Amino acid sequence: MKIAIIGLAKSGKTTVFNALTKGKAEVAAYSPSLTPNIGVAKVPDSRLSAP
Repeated sequence: MKIAIIGLAKSGKTTVFNALTKGKAEVAAYSPSLTPNIGVAKVPDSRLSAP
């Protein structure tokens, strides 16, 4: 499963990303970024298991 977090500048996207993935992506001053931050979040739900 792939998801994307999109939103306005300074709306907390990096904070949500870090909370979900236990990541350490840096919160930067306003500057558009074309470099994606990629992380993995464990979802303990058997209904979401891949076959």
